[in-house]
Amino acid sequence: MMLSEPIRAEIKKWMDLYPAGRQRSAILPALYVIQREFGYCPVDAQNELAGMLDLEPAEVGAVVDFYHMLHTEPKGEYHVEVCTNVPCMLRGANQCMHHFEEKLGIHHGQTTPDDQFSLDHMECLGSCGTAPMVSVTERKSGQIRYFEELDSADDVAKVLDLVKSGKGFKTLERWTPEGDPKLDGHAAGPYRLGGMAERFLMARVTKPDSHKIDTYLADGGYATAKRVLTTLKPEEVVEQVKASGIRGRGGAGFPTGMKWGFLAPAMPRYLVVNADESEPGTFKDRIIMEYDPHQLIEGIILSAYAIKAEVAFIYIRGEYYFGYTRLVEAVKEAQKQGFLGEKIFGTDVNLRIVVHRGAGAYECGEETALLTSLEGYRGHPRMKPPFPAVEGLYAKPTIVNNVESIANVTHVMQRGVEWYRTFGTEKSPGMRIFCLSGNVKYPGIYELPHATPLRELIYTYGGGPQDDNAAIKAIVPGGLSMKLLSPDQMDTPLDYEAIQAAGSLLGSAGVIVIDERTPMVQVARRTLSFYREESCGKCTPCREGTTWLEEILIRMENGGGGIKDIDLLDHITKFIAGKSFCPFGEAAVWGLQSNIAKFRPDFVNYIEQTNPEFELPVLPIRPIYRPDSGQPSVARDSALELVGESPLNRDTRVTALGD
Repeated sequence: MMLSEPIRAEIKKWMDLYPAGRQRSAILPALYVIQREFGYCPVDAQNELAGMLDLEPAEVGAVVDFYHMLHTEPKGEYHVEVCTNVPCMLRGANQCMHHFEEKLGIHHGQTTPDDQFSLDHMECLGSCGTAPMVSVTERKSGQIRYFEELDSADDVAKVLDLVKSGKGFKTLERWTPEGDPKLDGHAAGPYRLGGMAERFLMARVTKPDSHKIDTYLADGGYATAKRVLTTLKPEEVVEQVKASGIRGRGGAGFPTGMKWGFLAPAMPRYLVVNADESEPGTFKDRIIMEYDPHQLIEGIILSAYAIKAEVAFIYIRGEYYFGYTRLVEAVKEAQKQGFLGEKIFGTDVNLRIVVHRGAGAYECGEETALLTSLEGYRGHPRMKPPFPAVEGLYAKPTIVNNVESIANVTHVMQRGVEWYRTFGTEKSPGMRIFCLSGNVKYPGIYELPHATPLRELIYTYGGGPQDDNAAIKAIVPGGLSMKLLSPDQMDTPLDYEAIQAAGSLLGSAGVIVIDERTPMVQVARRTLSFYREESCGKCTPCREGTTWLEEILIRMENGGGGIKDIDLLDHITKFIAGKSFCPFGEAAVWGLQSNIAKFRPDFVNYIEQTNPEFELPVLPIRPIYRPDSGQPSVARDSALELVGESPLNRDTRVTALGD
């Protein structure tokens, strides 16, 4: 038996957190326990877990294979993952990866001979304003530490020295070279932030011990929840939230109060907080969870009371390990004070909060895929209708709201509807945390009213272009999946209606600035690499189409593109957009479609410069196996050395078949 009694007891505690008969929901927490114990998820341990959860072994194996943070083979004592997504790429992530390869003497996907370090590239780590960044996972504890703003080979050397010294995991807070000149593991503190003279969503994040309940209570925390629960009816809270006009901050922008009003009458009901902030360019929810978690918890109390839910789940993305630890501790503090549990604030209201950690899957940001994952399955989306408000978690009425949306509820109920509507516009009221990344001088997070001009965000707060000699070429207004805007649209107000009129969407308010130093072909390729990697595989157009698009863009970037490829790319996107089960297919191609539409001359110029004769490319040869004999083909490219930019090297280009 692989699973010891203490491990089984720990897994049993996780199983007890979920409703009776829903022990399958504990599969991800249980697999994290197993991976912490063994360094990976051995098949025998998976099988024993299946027995504990009353599942077939294949069902557990399917979950392990779906989430990239769960491993079927051991990693080194320290697993280094370099974020190479577009925001990090724009600030030197590929160079950062090369520095790690040189210092460790290994390529991505490899482990050092002494089993100390494994190296991989990562699709997104959710701290785009501090790029380039890496995460380091300690095998023996399962803890993750983030090392950020690694701009040079010297910075990379400092990270490795710190980890080797044993001081790397002194804290789990973010680390930067400038923030710790003595290399003692000291944290760098919160991210670069700013915005309005008086901020509300980020009012406390720079205070000492901002995450602790005493700090929150000293600032009047939980007084609003107590007043509302003792003086207002749930229906009155719903009406105030409706009147405020709060719109979802997760991407869709659907009115929060209206969503609450769609709840079916059945009981029980569930509140699920979508903290799977996996959209590249977006890192706003992270700062709330890490540095002001009690603001979120009070919002959950108010929201759960409004919809008459007695259990709330916070589904936080797996990469946010520090935020996860802060939330777990904050929930314990609130329970100790009597703000959670039974008969809170001396009322008949009961509320329990479960913090559920995902395991790395962009698709789980979609609300139905999130619910499927929370129930213990692969994170595949569901058919709508029925919508979650009618039939959601465990087939019960469920409200799924974003972290920032829930935080806004706290301020509406504290200060009133009229106060809230003094910010923003009639249709896009309130304040917003805007994430700014890419080629600007001061990337970070800025709390501003809706309708703040894009130019003001980039120049007044972001300091303008990162390089004074490199003009801004393109802007992503709402996270990587949104359509690109051009510099002549920089006076567009940052609200839902104005951004839509400009041809894009505000989405999650993740603004990525791209200057002329980066070819738009490279931006397109890296974007499609992300969506190809993160496709859940449920739909053929999305699963196969993103692969085709990436293959063409890789070939184009490597100098094998032709002018006809541009039209081919655009043609393929039309067979993905609107053809997939969920919005992922749209998101996967919107960026490419707008890139080609707005910057086609850049594609033409790139092809003419890299392949002036329009020569047909040398096709990559992949090792295949003869189905009749089971023997490998004569192609031997898998034995060749890795070449080119390592993070995204998929095939070795050869001109001969070998033997």
